[in-house]
Amino acid sequence: MCVMATVCAPRQQQSPRDERIAAASLLTRRCAASRLAKWNIRGVAAGADCSVLLVDTSMVLNDSLVEAIHYGTGPYAVVDGGVRQFSARSFRGVAYRDRIGRVRTYGNLTQREAEELQPCR
Repeated sequence: MCVMATVCAPRQQQSPRDERIAAASLLTRRCAASRLAKWNIRGVAAGADCSVLLVDTSMVLNDSLVEAIHYGTGPYAVVDGGVRQFSARSFRGVAYRDRIGRVRTYGNLTQREAEELQPCR
């Protein structure tokens, strides 16, 4: 009877915050398994409500590389449709931060907000 109760019990749904944290973690895992693994690309849910995807890398990125990763073009297509498509369902914006601290933004996110982002805990 206990086993049946465990199997039949409804699963507790994740909160939107937890879903965004899980999505950012999934992006990190996909990047680690891609041809860009040596760039150490990490996705982190950030901001007061965890609604921004912060993409950190150990590389210095120029604008064209960030754009290629974001839109998923050529050899920089880490996920189908790029980070833009990946983030569209869960995040209101994406901030890319490279090794030297330069931040580029996409979506509903100001430059100032992006520069002050803190990861969700």
